[in-house]
Amino acid sequence: MGKQILPVSFPTDVKEKLAKMSDETGINQSNLIRMATHSMIINYESKGSFIFADLLNPQHKENHKKG
Repeated sequence: MGKQILPVSFPTDVKEKLAKMSDETGINQSNLIRMATHSMIINYESKGSFIFADLLNPQHKENHKKG
């Protein structure tokens, strides 16, 4: 399996949080991003675009908790 380079830009605050997470876990930032991406793809493949509902509509998350 070949590898492709994909430049990704983050807002400064997100980059700082990622660096902190990396320091605390001992997992380098590239691997954290890679793990998160794999997880998102697996969730998407099993649940479809529903996985984005909470991100696109924060009230959906609250309503989902109540229901």
